Amino acid sequence: MYKIVNIKGAIIADRNASSDYVRFYPSPEGIVNIDKDLVFAEYWTHPEDLIFEWKHKSIKCAEILIPDRVDPEFIEGLYVSEAKTRNIIRKMGILLPIEVNPCLFFR
Repeated sequence: MYKIVNIKGAIIADRNASSDYVRFYPSPEGIVNIDKDLVFAEYWTHPEDLIFEWKHKSIKCAEILIPDRVDPEFIEGLYVSEAKTRNIIRKMGILLPIEVNPCLFFR
């Protein structure tokens, strides 16, 4: 299966791409520069260290930038914050797997 990280021209951002301190890397090699522990941490808040909290919040938003557009065949499923949203999507006729996970939406 062809993975989105292999799309020609894809770029890995080690934090939110609009951050002042972002670094950009070619994909897929750049994935090694992602701090998975910080990206997938449940919380980014650090009241005892507000500078680290600011940094962590940006890192949690690491992303892959795809030129032009993402083709639909790369979309394997959806995450939603509540069952109500899943039901709306189902009524639209979308049959992709849908997982309700409010934690991903900071709830």
